[in-house]
Amino acid sequence: MRKKGEKGERKREEEEEKKKKKKKKKKKGNESYRVLRGCVNSIGFQPDERLIPFLELAGFGSAALIRTFDLRYDLIFALVERWRPETHTFHLPCGECTITLEDVAVQLGLPIDGNAVTGVSSISRPATLCYELLGRSSSEGKFASLRLSWLKANFEYLPSTANEREVMQAVRAYIMHLIGGVLMTESNGSTVHLMYLPLLSNLHNTRSYSWGSAMLAMLYREFCQTTNPSTIDIGGCLILLQSWALYRMPFLASISHQSYIFPLVNRWSKNLGIGRSYTVPIYRLMIENHSGEGFIWMPYSVLEIMAVIPSSARVHSNLWCISAPVINFQIVEWYHGDRVLRQFGCIQYIPSPPVRLGDIHGMTRRGRHGLDWGDEHDEYVTIWNNRFERYLQWYCEIGKPFLFGGRSVVVPPHTTRIGQHLLDPHHAPEPEPQQEPEPELHSGGSSYHPDLGGDNYFSGSSGHGYHSEFDIFSPLPPQYSNHPGSYLSQYSTPSDPHPPMYSTPPEPYPPPYSTPPGPYPPPYSTPLGLSSSMTFETYDFSSMFHTPPHTNEENVDRRSRPQRERRAPQKYTPRTTPSNHQF
Repeated sequence: MRKKGEKGERKREEEEEKKKKKKKKKKKGNESYRVLRGCVNSIGFQPDERLIPFLELAGFGSAALIRTFDLRYDLIFALVERWRPETHTFHLPCGECTITLEDVAVQLGLPIDGNAVTGVSSISRPATLCYELLGRSSSEGKFASLRLSWLKANFEYLPSTANEREVMQAVRAYIMHLIGGVLMTESNGSTVHLMYLPLLSNLHNTRSYSWGSAMLAMLYREFCQTTNPSTIDIGGCLILLQSWALYRMPFLASISHQSYIFPLVNRWSKNLGIGRSYTVPIYRLMIENHSGEGFIWMPYSVLEIMAVIPSSARVHSNLWCISAPVINFQIVEWYHGDRVLRQFGCIQYIPSPPVRLGDIHGMTRRGRHGLDWGDEHDEYVTIWNNRFERYLQWYCEIGKPFLFGGRSVVVPPHTTRIGQHLLDPHHAPEPEPQQEPEPELHSGGSSYHPDLGGDNYFSGSSGHGYHSEFDIFSPLPPQYSNHPGSYLSQYSTPSDPHPPMYSTPPEPYPPPYSTPPGPYPPPYSTPLGLSSSMTFETYDFSSMFHTPPHTNEENVDRRSRPQRERRAPQKYTPRTTPSNHQF
């Protein structure tokens, strides 16, 4: 009996273990097929015609044309699970790829160049701010966000008798609805934070902010947070993620005959759709099997697409492949454009290690009321502001761009040369410049340089010798200077650093063929081993600078060979005259 009881207990234990294993498998299966939840609250109504000029002025004219969308959350999860928070790129069989500033510009039409979107996130008197900029307030108490339903109920219809102030208030409300409902949606998707409203106070300055990079920063942050298996809700501009995937991997959409319109994201709107939706496992297999060769690196180079993209969306193409932080108040994410160079038509090299942001990556607004995020992230704001100068700074520190140690200065286009009338026959003759005594900067005199007329001489060390110290050039900062040595010794002294190569002289450059102010100084200094008291004759080169005679039809064929005086032949032969006699 005991043996039977023991066998029964063992069977029960085995059955319980099997049940536990099945439960674990189910949990794993549910986790692998986790479906995300998001929300896109499109405005649902077209802006009034009186709002459109101000929306264009603020930089949201193209974003106001975005239509409603039907999101495929199975597709979104299949993409987000390939996201790498370290590099902010998707890891696909074809390589690294990501949503870039180019996608933001051509898909949504947002401005990507400008100041960082940052400031104080906590508003001390929100009701006063709303009355001032919106004309009304949703509450008289303390609040930090506005409900999108309240914005739509109060600003959907603009009275026909509205004045300019009321039109501006409606424009701000429309932009706030775009930010909170489409471009930078929170995970709940029903409110918009009040911190964006002060940036809309002056619509003339609103366009000076980089709203595209701010939108991309929030989207990156949402992707990074969604990589946590316990996260279900996702925010950000999900319509951009879905449209980006369908343009570059068209095999994910069962319908591909929609026309191209701008903003390009409207191609997959609810009216047209993307066809039937698949489940997460099917999207996984499609990406796994077809994204290797079927991934389109440059989808916007198609002629049909290029025809609908305005030039304003490509004017800041120099920003597409930068490596810099993108900022949205408390959010700081690093944009690695150098890791996806194939998306810009370049050959991809092995990239450098990604930038580590440390504790800033994942920072929230909790417990930081009244904090100015511009001051908190001052280091990264400075990097963003200097996004164009980082390469030049690195290049000047590492490379040797200036052979003579200085920076080149472009001569202004209005600068003219003395004697330029010699080159233009219709130009009035210029008076001959008068020679002024040159101040002695060194112990010696000066020597003439053919490219510098008038008083712009190279100062010498003794007599009229040609010397290497170019006193007309400004000194060079120490971080860009070259060390003295044997390098180009004919142009430098062994004791002083190389001076800058070009700088703007005190007088405009004269032409190389202008008449010098008087006889030339001796072209060379006193030879070595000879006394400085020896006298040298000065040769007059002024005949070299005379204007050549006008060429007529008779002597046009003789310009290529020297001419000498003709003389009559001593003997004449039949049919021979002095005019056709060969000399």
